[in-house]
Amino acid sequence: MPSKLNVAALAALSLLAACGSGDHPPPADKPRYQASIARTSFGIPHIQADNEESLGYGIGYAYAEDNFCLLASEVATVSGERSRHFGMDAMSSEHPEMAVNNLDSDFFFRQWNDDDSVQAAWQAQPAEVQALMRGYVAGVNRYLAQHGAAGLPQACRNGSWVRPLTERDVIRLMRRITMTAMAWVGDIATTQPPGAQAATRMPARRRLAPRITASNAVAVGAEASAHGGGLLLGQPHLPWDETQRFYQLHLTIPGKLDVMGATLPGLPVVAIGFTPQFAWTHTTDTAAHATVYALKLDPADPTRYLVDGQSRPLLRRTISVPVKLADSSLGTRSRTLYSTADGPLISSGETLAWTGTTAYVLRDANAVNHRAMTQWYRMNVARSLAELKEANLQLAGNPWNNTIAVDRAGNTLMMDVTPVANLPDEVLEGCLVPELAQLADGGLFVLDGSRTACAWREEAGAAQAGTVPPRRLPLLERRDYVQNANDSAWLSNPAAPLTGFSPLVSRDGIPQGARTRLALSALQARLRNGKLTADDLRAMALDDQVYLAGLVLPDVRAWCGTAAVTAELRTGCTALSSWSGDAGYDANAGLPYFAAMLGEGPAQESAWLVPFDARDPVNTPRTLNYRDADVAQALATSLTRKVREFGAAGIAAHAKLGDFQVSRRGGTTLPIHGGPGELGIFNTIDVTRAPRDGRYEVTGGTSYVQVVELGAGGPRAQALLAYSQSSDPASPHHLDQTRRLVERQWVTLPFTAAEIAADPALRRHEIKE
Repeated sequence: MPSKLNVAALAALSLLAACGSGDHPPPADKPRYQASIARTSFGIPHIQADNEESLGYGIGYAYAEDNFCLLASEVATVSGERSRHFGMDAMSSEHPEMAVNNLDSDFFFRQWNDDDSVQAAWQAQPAEVQALMRGYVAGVNRYLAQHGAAGLPQACRNGSWVRPLTERDVIRLMRRITMTAMAWVGDIATTQPPGAQAATRMPARRRLAPRITASNAVAVGAEASAHGGGLLLGQPHLPWDETQRFYQLHLTIPGKLDVMGATLPGLPVVAIGFTPQFAWTHTTDTAAHATVYALKLDPADPTRYLVDGQSRPLLRRTISVPVKLADSSLGTRSRTLYSTADGPLISSGETLAWTGTTAYVLRDANAVNHRAMTQWYRMNVARSLAELKEANLQLAGNPWNNTIAVDRAGNTLMMDVTPVANLPDEVLEGCLVPELAQLADGGLFVLDGSRTACAWREEAGAAQAGTVPPRRLPLLERRDYVQNANDSAWLSNPAAPLTGFSPLVSRDGIPQGARTRLALSALQARLRNGKLTADDLRAMALDDQVYLAGLVLPDVRAWCGTAAVTAELRTGCTALSSWSGDAGYDANAGLPYFAAMLGEGPAQESAWLVPFDARDPVNTPRTLNYRDADVAQALATSLTRKVREFGAAGIAAHAKLGDFQVSRRGGTTLPIHGGPGELGIFNTIDVTRAPRDGRYEVTGGTSYVQVVELGAGGPRAQALLAYSQSSDPASPHHLDQTRRLVERQWVTLPFTAAEIAADPALRRHEIKE
């Protein structure tokens, strides 16, 4: 018998079918929604429909089959409903490593996703994107109506947070994915006037957005590819938990759209992928999508501030959050949050504290960037690389990503076209708060908010107010290659450096990260001996080479021979002497010891005998200055700390990486290869800060990785979804691709109708209503 939830869901679907932006109901003899879902090996859905609304319907239904509970949890997060269902003090799914509890998360999202912002974002979507969203909602709700609360997977069965999805929920999910403020959730939610009781805040960070997301990307063109067409490696590094978890899919509207790749929760589009004509991926960029303004407070009232000498009141919004109390009854918690017309107030540690004289506000361009979904839709329907480029130049809707792409003719493209704060260099220099100016080196620009002269500048051609016009942002087209590994656009290809941009946009002449140096050195070495193949890119992605090991491991071992001997240093140096220098399963404790030493120890310029030289950025800095007393002490301190951590965790001195770096899901423990990206490992793997039961749990890193070969024969793609398609432990697709990652076995993606039909696991399903 249908439950009350089934009835509610079906009623919601009926209401949705009756509403919309001027759309007309279909004829009585034709269903409104109709989609074909063909699932191939590893549960990958190939969804075909005649229009956007039905395509969205198929996407929503297929996604719910694999990840309904994940989606329901994410909706609770972005709606500010976690405390109501899961309690106030539990860690939020919004980046648990950021130590944000449910209550703080709820206050943040009720402010960020307020009704006005959500409504404005919905109205900004073009008709095709609204149709995709409506269909997506209908597909998810069909799944819910079919199964009812009692028939859902265990993680959310009969959950109080389960309810029918709405279009506004999809908008909220989109706004969470696009926000630059993701790293400041707790700081924004807890900021209170001086003297007010507030939650404990994390120390101020040197970056505006600590690297929660990262990626590698290489696009190889006709002049550098062995087959004369295009090659693409895309390797995002995202969390392995619910937030921003990728999902593979293939979407087709005959004659209009044929695209395959991966997307994120709530997005009925392909975010990273390929078509018969081109392939693309994204990497987190370094541009300033947000800045912080230091407000000079009115001496008479710390909730007012001065601009050009005139006193203005801070905007106040009292937000109430329903909370589940200890006795399971429902209570309420209220908090007044403050903002200006630029954005919310933040307070982080002592560096950005709201005092009696100063407060700080975050202006985030992505707070009013409603174009992200449209941007990806336009890329999905593009017929050529030129159309993809033009769609980005028109919209600049990609929130915080570089786009790296290549087509079948071997043309490559790298563009960092995103919403970036617009200030002329001379104004920027004069507006930086002097005592905090050094934070700009890490991407945190703290500006004087007491002068209107420091406000973001309006300029013709900008996609939104106060941002840099897209055609003044970094863009490079080549026939050999372009790459990015989360450094600025400067060395996308050293043969054509991108220079002369505002530091808010891109910096040149600065040291590059180890993954960038690995990418450039590997590409240059391979091209000296021949041309590149898809096999080369697959090897680069998963061979676990540690760039810095090849650079300084001999120096570390030499230091071990000169270090004052203690039992702990002897243990560490013994492991380092036998470490293989990579991040494979047989790597011993030398890998985490080396990571601790290079990450926590010699970060200063004096650590290098050969300093950075902008004329040789790939090969400098190099040679560890281990004979320097300060450097030697830093190495000893870091190594000793890590050895003690391993000892306390009970990890044997002879243990291998596969013994203590694992993913534990669905009752299964799998060893995971890879390591810290800061060491120059393309197969970046992030783990918990502290071990549990003698093992470090994987929290993020390589997530969806694809290698695509484009040419006359059509796209040939291989990929891996590191955590697999389904978040449901009962699903056969909960660990199947994770096991392939463990074995370094790629999954070939069927794309053409013939390839799909030939797949041995093919299952077809027609849905309509």
